[in-house]
Amino acid sequence: MFLWFLLLSLVPIAIGGTVSFYITKQELEKTTKANLSDLARDCGRKISYYVSSRFQDIKLLSQAEVFRGDDTDAKQRYIEKAVGAYPFYAAISVIDLKGTIIACTRSDLVGQSRATAAWFQKTMQAGEGEVIALDAYRAETAGEKIVIGFNTPIVDRDGRAAGVLTTRVNADHILDRVRTLDERIPGDYPAYLLNGQGEIIAGPDEGVFLTMHPLHGFSVVRDLLAGKTGITIYKSGTGEAVISARYALEGEGDFDGWRWGILLTEPVSEAFKGAYILRNTLIVVAVVIAILVALFAVFISMRFSRPITELSEAAQRISKGDLKPVSIAYGSKDEMGELVSAFNRMTEDLHETTVSRDSLVKEIAERKRAEDSLRRSEEKMSNLLHASPIPTFVIDNGHRVTYWNAALEEYSGIKSEDIVGTDGHWRGFYPEKRPCMADLLVDERIDLIAQWYTDKYRPSDLIEGAYEATDYLPRGGRNGRWLYFIAAPLRDSAGKLIGAVETLQDITERKQAEEQIRMLTGQVIEIEERERESLSREIHDNIGQLLLALRMGLSRATKKIPTDLSEMKDRLAELTYLANRVIQEIRGFSHALHPPQIEDLGLVSALEGLCQDFRSYSEITIKCNFDDIEKPLSSMMNITIYRLFQEGLNNILKHSHASEANLTLTCKDSAIQATIKDNGIGFVVDDVLSASPNTKTLGLISMRERVSLIGGELRISSHPGSGTTISASFRRSDSYEG
Repeated sequence: MFLWFLLLSLVPIAIGGTVSFYITKQELEKTTKANLSDLARDCGRKISYYVSSRFQDIKLLSQAEVFRGDDTDAKQRYIEKAVGAYPFYAAISVIDLKGTIIACTRSDLVGQSRATAAWFQKTMQAGEGEVIALDAYRAETAGEKIVIGFNTPIVDRDGRAAGVLTTRVNADHILDRVRTLDERIPGDYPAYLLNGQGEIIAGPDEGVFLTMHPLHGFSVVRDLLAGKTGITIYKSGTGEAVISARYALEGEGDFDGWRWGILLTEPVSEAFKGAYILRNTLIVVAVVIAILVALFAVFISMRFSRPITELSEAAQRISKGDLKPVSIAYGSKDEMGELVSAFNRMTEDLHETTVSRDSLVKEIAERKRAEDSLRRSEEKMSNLLHASPIPTFVIDNGHRVTYWNAALEEYSGIKSEDIVGTDGHWRGFYPEKRPCMADLLVDERIDLIAQWYTDKYRPSDLIEGAYEATDYLPRGGRNGRWLYFIAAPLRDSAGKLIGAVETLQDITERKQAEEQIRMLTGQVIEIEERERESLSREIHDNIGQLLLALRMGLSRATKKIPTDLSEMKDRLAELTYLANRVIQEIRGFSHALHPPQIEDLGLVSALEGLCQDFRSYSEITIKCNFDDIEKPLSSMMNITIYRLFQEGLNNILKHSHASEANLTLTCKDSAIQATIKDNGIGFVVDDVLSASPNTKTLGLISMRERVSLIGGELRISSHPGSGTTISASFRRSDSYEG
């Protein structure tokens, strides 16, 4: 009766409240997602328009007539006037062809050189009207303010390159946009503008500029860096549920977005506050109603129906054979009280007369069931082991053989009846008595496994407490056999160790196939390197010489053309520039196929050239420390070490998002150690190396294969957010191969 009262009162409230809560929550979720998306998109488009406008500004500024002349003072006055007229400029500089600052809004920087700066060299190679932009950074020319850099070549009145015009644009407008966006979002999570490496460009304050976003390891930031715009609900680093909107800037005009992205976050507790208030109100109402109904039902039950209901239920249990004593409480001394008291005494008498008999019958039945179950289990196990095609034996906790199946009889040549009951199972595998893996598990001497199986064992991934190993047995077959075996402990229902089981598998053919594949792989790599060397030499000697002759011919033709044919001379100058570019590309491609420095100057010089090339096209800081190698190495070891560093640098550039890399090569006696280390985003090594082959893992697999072919060992250490270290160790032989 109590339950009926409770159900009738609470079911309508529960149904109505649940429906109202979920409808309100869904509507609030849609509204919040739409609002966050609109805010992020609007802010991103305004930032794109602002940056795109600065591209156009520097193009217009570079066309000023003053930059085509030689009056340095006029240039200084002009840029100072431009900075005063346009407040978004933090600094403007004019740099001559030698890289020297000849005019600057900061006069103390005039005379300084920017010739070695990568952006200056790149701008000098750019065409007229082309803008070389720099991502947000703190500029010296702008007093260490956060700026965006724009650089464009300037030409004189004859159309010849005259230097570089640089502008450094204040990022205050962008910072203010993000802060305004932050003020429009409830909660304590600030809005961020991130660059393509996950570093903060704009956030709660300038102190976090160019620091890594605290959630850079989360999927919401990884998706943003991958250019994916959308909405994500997840748990933040503090465990709080939040909604994040991410918008990857699409750019505008010359601004392609630079892989910038905006990240907005709002706590779910704020977004769904209205729904939670409705839910909590309904819960309070339901609890109050439940308490009132419970009090009413208890009163009715205590006063009228409880004693009769309990008597009826107890009588039904007795009729079904349940003779446990019953104690029904009833405080009154009326006729109902006398009936309850008599019923209680009756159930106690019935229980006392039957309990001893039932206990004895139950004990006998349970013992019989246990014996039958044990017998059937042993028969089933014996049949399974005997019929199994896998060689298998079982020993008890006294190291005596209890099972020796037919497959093991055929492999070992020892019959089951000759070995069951003895401790001679070692005779099937070894020439003299020694423990098998199963013996060590029975003795629980896990520490001795390494003594008998050295580096050939490991814990099983499938069975708890089991171990697996691979070993070569000279006694097996004509030339010995390779065996793979697994041993696992056996325990009874109470967890007590009662023995161990061991299975064996002949993997000789697989081992032979692996060795054959390794040899073939080595031959393929050697042929590939020869083909690379041949193709590199062909490109350098033939195509390179033809292009050099073409460039010389263009230069001679340019000199012979009269000065009044300036347009033709300009066209020939452009062709000469393109010829130089092609020669550089051909030379770089030839060196990538096969570096000639290895044969001409040695491995260390080739590696230093590789690092220098990497610095020319990457902003990653690279530090190299290569020991001199006194004794020449074999050609295969030279090219293997070179390819190891080459592939390592390629992986750092493509995948690591690192700002610094360290390359070391040490040589001590006959030991050679090559190490590549970066401070990038890292990865889970097992996940990458165990994944199906793809472009991201082929490089690591190729490294490992090349190193193993010359007897080396490759170790990869990496964790998400902690960078990556790749280390290869070799031992060279005393003989020198050309």
